[in-house]
Amino acid sequence: MNLFKIKYIRGLFKAKWFPILPQVVMLVIFILLVVGGLGVTTDDSDFTYWLRNTNFSNLIIWSYWWPVIIIAAVFLGRFWCTVCPVELITYWASRIGLRLRVPRILRSGWIITIFYILVWTVGVYTLGVNRIPHRMSLYMLLLVILAIDISLIFRKRAFCSYVCPVGHLLGLYALMSPFEWRADDLSICKNCKTKDCVVSKNHYRLLGRSCTSNLYPATIKDNRNCLLCAQCLKACPHDNIRFSMRRPFKDFFSAIDLKPAQVAFIFLVSGIVIYEILSQWSSSLVILNWLPYGFTDILGLTGTVANLVAAMIMFIVLPSLAILAMTFLAGLVTNLKKASVWPVVKMFALLLLPTIAAGQIIKSILKMSSRIPYLRYAISDPKGIETAQKIADGTLIPNQSVTDALYPVVSFAAAVVLIAALTASVQIFCKSEVMKRHNPGVKVLLYLSVLVYWGIFGWTILRWRFG
Repeated sequence: MNLFKIKYIRGLFKAKWFPILPQVVMLVIFILLVVGGLGVTTDDSDFTYWLRNTNFSNLIIWSYWWPVIIIAAVFLGRFWCTVCPVELITYWASRIGLRLRVPRILRSGWIITIFYILVWTVGVYTLGVNRIPHRMSLYMLLLVILAIDISLIFRKRAFCSYVCPVGHLLGLYALMSPFEWRADDLSICKNCKTKDCVVSKNHYRLLGRSCTSNLYPATIKDNRNCLLCAQCLKACPHDNIRFSMRRPFKDFFSAIDLKPAQVAFIFLVSGIVIYEILSQWSSSLVILNWLPYGFTDILGLTGTVANLVAAMIMFIVLPSLAILAMTFLAGLVTNLKKASVWPVVKMFALLLLPTIAAGQIIKSILKMSSRIPYLRYAISDPKGIETAQKIADGTLIPNQSVTDALYPVVSFAAAVVLIAALTASVQIFCKSEVMKRHNPGVKVLLYLSVLVYWGIFGWTILRWRFG
């Protein structure tokens, strides 16, 4: 179904103020949230447990803004990129920049993967940018400065396409979306003489810009790279763009090909999501921390260094071992002299995506519901220091009645999401064009491996929420 047949939806995307006005609004909100976190800091690790919830900026960004972005990517595609204020900033910077050709290392996607590793191992797990409001604000400012610098040097939308730390994640989750942005009639594109949607003279127009993500609507095969900025819709003289509903996970059933950097990124996120879910339950947290912190104890490491090493083990070493195990097992069921195991590893990464997305959706639902008691205090005390101190002293106890009432609903929602992920993986396993290329032994190996990964979440949710 082409949603542009609905005049209100078409009118929205065709409007001259869209997406500029939403981007400006989000930019104002972004600035206010950054200002709200500046100067709010502490060296007390126990105090940060409360401060992360009582500071308004930190609470909104990590407990609501980021979870909504994740959920939106799965259901709507890269719609966040449509209204992201950084895209507007990079546009203006690129207009006055050097417009140099983007080097191959950026286009490979490895910069995003490495950046994401640094964000999690150093930023989140070691420095606590998700817990200490001042560090969160500095991190957000660093992103903007980096975006401006990249845009002043390279052409088009280089930061959004090749550097943004969430670019891979939103693009990969967009593969599951029941919506797609495509050319409507390919014959019209073929006969078009002006090619306004890609011609270089339109790259830096404010409205009706040709695609600065290096996409040609007629050849878009999946949802990974389209930012849904609606510029090609405004540029097309033939109104030959459609925004359509489709079968969820449709891109997975085609002959999709992941880049090496995307495969590495998926395995990285697989470890991060395991941490995000298992760390919510005290029993599974003990199991999760056993290996990394047991290793740091043997080395005699403490403090920040211990956290950094533990993060590298959880998010880099363990996923790498999973890849090596897959490679080894694949070698046992295939002839390495005649067939590479790389296609097997790529298929394994692809099959993991539904469960990874499910894990992040579950974490998002858990976080949004569990932070409800702090909203009223964050609004009345935006800095959050006094409120956090009262909670730490025991003189203020947040009302958990709403969270408690939502407990069975959230538990049921988590179970439904997990079952949906397993169902999607089975569908991909049975119908993917890529899967059909593998022999029966590899198929069994892939199925069992994905089932084990899914089982980690299934066991945790079952014992924690229903035990």
